[in-house]
Amino acid sequence: MNKETTPKSILRKEMRAHLGQIPQPSIDLASEQICHHIARADDLLQKVQTIALFAAHGPEISLASLHDILPAKTWVYPLCHPQGRLSFHQVTSPAELNPGMLGIGEPDPRLHAETPLSQIDLILCPGLAFDKDGIRLGQGGGFYDRILHRFHGQACGITMATQVVATIPHEAHDIHVDYLITENGIQATRLP
Repeated sequence: MNKETTPKSILRKEMRAHLGQIPQPSIDLASEQICHHIARADDLLQKVQTIALFAAHGPEISLASLHDILPAKTWVYPLCHPQGRLSFHQVTSPAELNPGMLGIGEPDPRLHAETPLSQIDLILCPGLAFDKDGIRLGQGGGFYDRILHRFHGQACGITMATQVVATIPHEAHDIHVDYLITENGIQATRLP
């Protein structure tokens, strides 16, 4: 089986096609609803100060309004490095981000201090798809997989409800997220 016909690659292709059919106003509405669910999640945010989020790229949920909704939080964004490594850097406004290595808005490491992974309380993860157990299907670069293996805080999958599928092909060592946050609300995943 070549790399383009693996179950994950087939699902990635299907999900990209699906997302390409969703009108931007629908994504914008889902983004607004997801941000409000996060802002009202007292149990989730109770002991959380530093939150890693991501800049929307293409047909992806935008979390930019969280800066205004939760101004007391510290926000860090990922910076992609060669060999699939991510670092996180403190940013006060999404307007400070510039197109990076993959065309995604990223912090400038000369202007934005790096925040060690150990100081991040919560990671809000993008994904092409998630299943109800919290298994994540990313773009295929492995950036978030490597980070989540080393992360000891909570991780939430940020997704539209239509991106939650029955199962994602995975292996025993794959990391899952603790919660899924869709426009319909916050749901704990079933895995321990």
